Amino acid sequence: MSTARPGVDSALSRTLTGSVSRRTVLGAAALTPLAAFLAACSSTGSGGSATASAKLTNQLNIYSWPDYFSKDDLAAYAKKYGVTPKISTYTDTNTLFTKLNSAAGAGYDIVVPSSGWIKQIAGKGLLEELDLDRLDLKHLDQSLLNRNYDPGNKYSIPKDWGLLGVVYDPDATGGEIKTWQDFFDAGAKPGVSGRIRMTSAAEETVGPALWMQGKDLNTKKISDIKGTEDFLVGFAKHVKTFSAFDANAMASGAIVMALANQAYARNAILLNPKLKWVVPGPTSELWVDSFSIAKNAPDLERSYQFLEYQLTPKVQVNETVYLGYPASLKGLKSKLPSDVKERDLIFGGPDVDFDKLTTFVVNPDTYPTFQEVQTKVQAAAG
Repeated sequence: MSTARPGVDSALSRTLTGSVSRRTVLGAAALTPLAAFLAACSSTGSGGSATASAKLTNQLNIYSWPDYFSKDDLAAYAKKYGVTPKISTYTDTNTLFTKLNSAAGAGYDIVVPSSGWIKQIAGKGLLEELDLDRLDLKHLDQSLLNRNYDPGNKYSIPKDWGLLGVVYDPDATGGEIKTWQDFFDAGAKPGVSGRIRMTSAAEETVGPALWMQGKDLNTKKISDIKGTEDFLVGFAKHVKTFSAFDANAMASGAIVMALANQAYARNAILLNPKLKWVVPGPTSELWVDSFSIAKNAPDLERSYQFLEYQLTPKVQVNETVYLGYPASLKGLKSKLPSDVKERDLIFGGPDVDFDKLTTFVVNPDTYPTFQEVQTKVQAAAG
């Protein structure tokens, strides 16, 4: 990971240098063989072999996305408490789920699951129930608490969040994109067809087709999910790539329309200000990455200490500037340094209606169908 130059946001710096970070890979279980996903869902969690310790140790083991903590904040924590966290990484939450669900998952203290997977991971007994009296949540955005994937925040505390939207070149699309119907219509136009980026995450491919029909991303009807297949397979011929987002390709015009989160869109817009970002209607996805404590964490005391540190307002601001994703601090936008560029985009823009957003929750009864559709769409794209 390169160090951001003065005046250049760290998230942009990392994008330009091509290093892997939180959402360079957006595959969730789509990146893991279907059999492994089903096995993880049906097996009994090991819960690790260690016994949770009530004493502080000189070690803190974190399992997280790559490059997902400010190096300066980690150094400040180490200086204050005398412990440098040891961070192991994964590139999709199903890998986290599968590892915690095996003997190899013992020994972690803090883990960072995505919202869609918390029910699955907690349901297998792989997370500690949090003692919320030990955590100061009053500074957090209350709209990020008590959500459908973890009612009462029994197992998770929000770390940061993102949105599924579209970044596009309005000259190529011939106008603004306001809805998912607009997205698909624009994709078939000359000059746009063949220059589209979609993602390898099944819910992010199927979701827009469901929303266009007025259906729920968390539908329990397999027929709803299968019902998007013919349309999406037909659209696939217009898609150039399902690979990681490339801000340079977007800025140069090699890609003119892309599914992306707001941090990726912001990186591209900082390179090419004529690009636009939108969260299309009638709805889209809000994902929340969260702090959790692994079941039988070797050091509960150190785990709570680290969470308390991460939730302090100063660290929340630092993490937002570093990552380009908004932390969970209430009133965060007004607390960011004045030199942060395109600050509105960090929060999805001024027109996002959060009451209309959906948070995806993995359902083992339906998620294999999402994956099957994704596989067929990518095969049709060639």
